This record gives sequence, C-alpha cells and structure tokens, in this order.
Amino acid sequence: MIAEFRLLKTEIEYKQAITLADKTFRDNEQISMGKAYPFVFSPELNQSYGAFVNGELVSFIGLVPSIVHIEEAEIQAYSIGAVCTHPNHRKNGYASTLLSKVFEHAELADASLLFVSGNLPMYMKAGCAYYGEMNKYKIQKGELSTVEGCFVRESLPHDRFRLRKLAHSRRVHFEQSILDFTILNHAEGFASNHKMRHKLLLAEAGNELKGFLILGVSFPSSSDSPARVIEWGGDPKAIQALLAESFQYGITSIKCSFPSYEVALNRLLNNREKTVTPYPGTIKIINLELLLKQLEPFLRGKVEIEDIDENNKKLVFNQRSMTLDNASLERLILQGAPDLDCYLKDIFPIPLPFPEGLNYV
Repeated sequence: MIAEFRLLKTEIEYKQAITLADKTFRDNEQISMGKAYPFVFSPELNQSYGAFVNGELVSFIGLVPSIVHIEEAEIQAYSIGAVCTHPNHRKNGYASTLLSKVFEHAELADASLLFVSGNLPMYMKAGCAYYGEMNKYKIQKGELSTVEGCFVRESLPHDRFRLRKLAHSRRVHFEQSILDFTILNHAEGFASNHKMRHKLLLAEAGNELKGFLILGVSFPSSSDSPARVIEWGGDPKAIQALLAESFQYGITSIKCSFPSYEVALNRLLNNREKTVTPYPGTIKIINLELLLKQLEPFLRGKVEIEDIDENNKKLVFNQRSMTLDNASLERLILQGAPDLDCYLKDIFPIPLPFPEGLNYV
C-alpha cells in the first residue's frame, strides 16, 4: 500500500481525523476531541497533517501555531498533539514520516520551537528534549490563608476586556485574543483528558481585577478527585486568594504546578511540600539561529551570543564569557545547567509558558 502524506484539505478529512482521534483517546464519558481541541481540527486554520491510504486517513498529527511572549520577545512556535494511527496501519512508520513533514512545515513558517505533548521514543530520536522546571504542590482545604481585601467570584460575560488585559500582563504567556481565551476556556482541552470541567474564578480588590484562575474540576461522579490548576494570571497574592477560596465550590484538594520563574508565587507557597520536575512533554528547537534572533529582545542587556564558527558560540555576560557548541547551547536554553554561573541562572533555562494550560495541544 502506498501512503500519501500531506496537509488535510477538506472538512470531510478533518471529520475523519476527529473520528480516528476519538477512537484512540476517548471513552464514552469524555467529550469529542473535535470539541476539546478546535484549533487542531480546524479546516480554516489548515495546519494538521495526515497519512492517506486509498483516500482514507490512517494516521494524523495535529499542528497548531502560536506566539509565545517572553517579556519583549515574540517566539514563533508550533504545538503538536492528537498523534494517532489506525490500529490496522501501525508499525509502518507513518507517524514518523508525518513528524518529518511537521518539521519541514515549521521551517517554512519561520517557527523556532515545537512543543510536543509527549515523550515517546519517536520524539526523542527526532531531537526533542525535556525542558523547563516547575514546582508541583498539592493543597488541602484550609492550608492557605485568605487575603484581606480580595473578593473571589466566578467570571461573568462583562469581564472579557479586563481578563485580556490581565492575561497580557504576564511576563511569559501564549498570545491569546479575547476570542482565543474564550474558545479555549470553553473547549476545556487538557481538563477534558482527565474528565474535568473548567471553573474560571476572579479576584477583585477595590473594584479592580487583580487575578484569575482556571481550575479543572472533576465531574460529580468523581468529585473526590483533586482539582487542577490549568491557567492563572495576575498578582501572586491574588492567586493565593483564589487558591484559598476556591474550596467554597466543593473542591477537596488542588494540584498545581508553577514554573520556577514564578518566583513570587512559589515564595508564597514556600512552606508547602513540593516536587521539582521538568515540564511535562518535550520540545524541539527547530532552528537555533532563528530562535536566538527571536529571543534577542529578551536577551538584550543580559547576555550577548556571538558566532565563533558554524558549530560554536561565545556567550558574553557580566564582564565574563564562555564558549559553547551549538548542542550545549540548546541544552542551556531549554534546561539550564547545574554548575551554571549565578548570573546566568536568572536567564537560563529561558522562561517558557506552562504547557498544560489553555494552549495545550
């Protein structure tokens, strides 16, 4: 059988992709992947790839573009997910071929990063790597103090402009328009994987919106399961208030994972037991030179990265310098290093958004 590897073209083909993904990832208690991940299965966006045998879609990779804001820098990135192959067509290398198509697509689009929601051998062999660092907590009712002057309530339709302003004020975030935020919150993508629904809570003080928190809350049939923090933004004390007062909605405990660069927020939780781990999933640097160019507004005034030759670079920082080959620099960008100069530890690994939020693919 000869397979054809290409972008999906029609609504019919995207419906085939939804059917294949639902059979692979869903049971009868979960919403369809098509509802949970509208941008993955979007004929209008037209980014996802499939393998076709005799006109039938037999393997699929969902691909979604995004802009990642890191302070003043804008990183052009893609995320892949919903990777699946029909059982009758597995072990033919179709997914690996589609992955190579995704890499070519990202190169043509001038994307410098690819977020991957898994760590399968296929991804690791293709150059994907673990990245970032986060602190994982489990909070029980009554363990966090409330914050005087903060009023916590559920979101209302007239909050959209203020929510957008707060979301955009984050130092590190995926770009989200008002419509993006609303669609992704309603879709409940990552939460739906765990049979959860979203609850969007706001913290106000003096008639000013100070913070927001999106929780994944289990269905009533499994209400004893911990809620999960999906997305957040705003003043760290407001996030504390939201966590402390969310238990009024019948939650018994909350799992939360906050990136290590969220220094003030982690400091407020410093007395809690935590586990420090890399981010879930993996990432691939599609083009190192392009990534450095897109990162330049973030790196400016902190560190200069100069070419020595095509395989090596020099980092100049704080009246010092060091030389790294390209592979070592990629690891530094994504993972940092245990023996890193203290000055550089505030820069590397570069801060990237928590991947299991609204933009999870």
